Amino acid sequence: MTVVAKPGGRQRLRLGLVGGMSWRSTALYYERLNRAVEHSCGPHHSFSGQIWNLDYADLLDRVGTGDWDGIGGILADAARGLAQSGCKVIALTAVTAHRWHEAVRAASGAAVPHVLAAAARMLDQGGWRRIGVLGTHVTCSSLFVHDHLGKMGRQVLVLEANEQAEMDRLIQSILTADDDRAVGDALLRRAVDTLAGRGAEAVVLACTELPLLLPLRNAPVPLIDSVALHVDDICEHILSGDP
Repeated sequence: MTVVAKPGGRQRLRLGLVGGMSWRSTALYYERLNRAVEHSCGPHHSFSGQIWNLDYADLLDRVGTGDWDGIGGILADAARGLAQSGCKVIALTAVTAHRWHEAVRAASGAAVPHVLAAAARMLDQGGWRRIGVLGTHVTCSSLFVHDHLGKMGRQVLVLEANEQAEMDRLIQSILTADDDRAVGDALLRRAVDTLAGRGAEAVVLACTELPLLLPLRNAPVPLIDSVALHVDDICEHILSGDP
């Protein structure tokens, strides 16, 4: 974590999490956010807020039928409910859900830190120009990935169609269901090696499930953990009181 410890600090803004996409990555957010708040505010502190947990199977069914408006409506309703309960900062705990980031922000009227904003800042700091991106096919084909990571003249590299199908299988059939670490490690390593072989100088893990496989030993290029950076960004909002 990069959140700076502030002895005697306290949370100033209530946090709402839109979770369940899947529950495994939501649990990762929950743990990391509480550890970050404890680190900043002292022993026994945890974040004050609420989790609005969605049914991931329902969302996947809607993806399968192309019901994009329906998904956006579900996410907006969740964010609106969190805002009505007093949450001033709302976080989407899935990268793919940020396809509807603006709709969620507009529906809630709250601050909604974007999951790739901090990753883009890290890429600026690292000076990397050719960036590999790993995530679901919905994420990697979305404009928001290129809008955030393709700034400053950076080139964004994604997997070919057959390789992307394998990545989707890793995310949807293994990381959100089977928890087969050995198979997951092998598939992630193959994907990272593929992008590095095509010139990627760093690879952004643009899926909140992929950090469950970290650390990946002897990776050929730096791996950017979007969840860790998102957690830091969220904590900066709720601890500083600046939405």
